[in-house]
Amino acid sequence: MNLTKEYIEDFLDEFVLIEYKGRDHIIARAHFRETFNELIPKFFERKEENIQNNSTELIGNKDLKNIVIIGAGYGGLTAALRLERLLKKHSFFKVHLIDKNPFHTIKTQLHEAAVRKTEVSIPLYKILKNRNIQFQLGEVENIDVENKTVQINDKLLPFLFLIIAIGSKVNYYNIPGMAEHSFALQSLHDADKIYEHISNVCATSASEKDESIRKNNLRFVIGGGGLSGVEFAGELADHTSKCVANFNIANNDVEIILIEAAKRLVPFMEESFSSRIEKKLIEKGIKVLTDLKIEQRTDDEIFLSNNSVIKSKNLIWTGGIRISDLIKRGGLKTSTVGRLIVDEYLQSESNKHIYAIGDSANAINPVTRKPVPAAAQFALQQGRLTAENIYAEIFGRVKKKYYPKVLGEVVSLGKHLAIGWLALPFLKKITFVGFLGRLLKTAIREKHIFLLRKESRNWITY
Repeated sequence: MNLTKEYIEDFLDEFVLIEYKGRDHIIARAHFRETFNELIPKFFERKEENIQNNSTELIGNKDLKNIVIIGAGYGGLTAALRLERLLKKHSFFKVHLIDKNPFHTIKTQLHEAAVRKTEVSIPLYKILKNRNIQFQLGEVENIDVENKTVQINDKLLPFLFLIIAIGSKVNYYNIPGMAEHSFALQSLHDADKIYEHISNVCATSASEKDESIRKNNLRFVIGGGGLSGVEFAGELADHTSKCVANFNIANNDVEIILIEAAKRLVPFMEESFSSRIEKKLIEKGIKVLTDLKIEQRTDDEIFLSNNSVIKSKNLIWTGGIRISDLIKRGGLKTSTVGRLIVDEYLQSESNKHIYAIGDSANAINPVTRKPVPAAAQFALQQGRLTAENIYAEIFGRVKKKYYPKVLGEVVSLGKHLAIGWLALPFLKKITFVGFLGRLLKTAIREKHIFLLRKESRNWITY
């Protein structure tokens, strides 16, 4: 049977062309099952003629069918590990994982890393050890949708399926001086810089004789009262109390101010939880300012929307995120904030061989008809579902639609303190406050580590 690629492509939705014992066979997709794992689907052949004259080096085994995942965060890493397990018996597929860092960051704990309370990174080699996953260290510069390639460090990697899980970047909302004169909290590197800065401030302020200068030096401002902001505020209050004790600084010399533009903290949570969070932060000595925007930032001043000015050289910005323009540059259909428009299967509406998860996806909750929030629990669910849907698409099975499951929400506010709720089967929401809430937060973190161990079948240690 001698069929052209164009002819085959016309039948991709209905048939699978396979080669078995030197002969070609056409099998209806509805009857194509995993039992045919020794039969290599010829229709997966990539259109290589379009890039033959490209001077950029081609990487990856051209005889294998690549599933490329951009980003080793919660969703991307989960998808990679799940796909590797599902395709373990199918040697003609290769999973590629791309990230600019050689480690997986537990981003929900970055606020703790900023005060050196815990380690929040796991080397990827420990997770991927003995797994049939090719890790590519680097940053994707371009996605060529037509030729199905991604460009990494001036090299091209062809793909059969692509999963975009690149996460987010800091959004300064064009506030004058914010990018130049503030600390972000989006990466492990950011957390390290914040810790070093706080340590230096405490050490140098201890010997400052001028009370006004000393208090200005020890005034810490957090811009953004969302989840990251309130969690960092709680940890910072505990950390500065140690600073006071270690350097013999007066308690009233240290001031922590949390500023939120909305009318209440963590506005995505129920109002009762927001009120509890604000109350606990105030009890820890934190000054909370809501319904105020930062309009300008200089080296040592913060200008607010009510025309007041705060003197401080210590501003940590947790006020917003934005999506990388990589998706838009690839010519893919995006939302107004740059997320990939996806269908109910998390596939690109315009290119069905491309999926998006986590911050990169404009995933819609079918019940509320609103975009799913950018949260770790949803990225994990999406990563697993995407892996299973790609597997189903390869072998002609029925894909699953995406339905987000809200398992609970927990906000840590420092040592032995957290507020949150958990949804248990057949029960209403159970609220946790104080030490029990903190235990729940720790349990969620350990569950993530456990699931990574389960999927990778490696004993991961720090």
